[in-house]
Amino acid sequence: MIKQLLLLSLFALSACSLQAQPTVTAWPAFNCNSHAVTITFVDLRICTSAKTYSKVEVLAGATPTIVFEQGESRFDALSYESADKALSGLPARLEVANARQALDALFSWRGSSNLSPKQQALLQVFGIEAETRLMQFNNGNMTAYMRLNEGAADNTVFIIVGDSNNIYRLIGNFNEADVQRWLSLITAV
Repeated sequence: MIKQLLLLSLFALSACSLQAQPTVTAWPAFNCNSHAVTITFVDLRICTSAKTYSKVEVLAGATPTIVFEQGESRFDALSYESADKALSGLPARLEVANARQALDALFSWRGSSNLSPKQQALLQVFGIEAETRLMQFNNGNMTAYMRLNEGAADNTVFIIVGDSNNIYRLIGNFNEADVQRWLSLITAV
């Protein structure tokens, strides 16, 4: 009887931890047609088309950003920031070595029944709720972490190239298909 209860509890714990993990997916293949414009943004190459956007603006300053407007109703912003700034000090708060480890930890917590108050607060800070769609995309030395809340204007994709201390942060009112399209237009230089 005790063995059965122990096995049942272990099975339940492993099922919960499997559900909490973000979906890990291969990065979509780079897709840039011959009539597109390629923008080099630090160590990313972004393929864009005049047909897709009504305006593309490069904003210089402390946080270099490219804004991609689609008419009056929608825009996506891609910025390049220090991991400390982009993640609100998450690596230091978690006492981990880099942004990749911090995002791996953050994305693994949701659905866990024994979170500390600190972990619960950090999930709230990053807008990760029970229904939030979390995904991770890998492409060699590039990793993208997607946080998607249906209908939210601030859905976010964090992109890390190698072991950089800087992060690309894509923010916009997009869905999963839009993220797949975005990632197919991005490659490392």
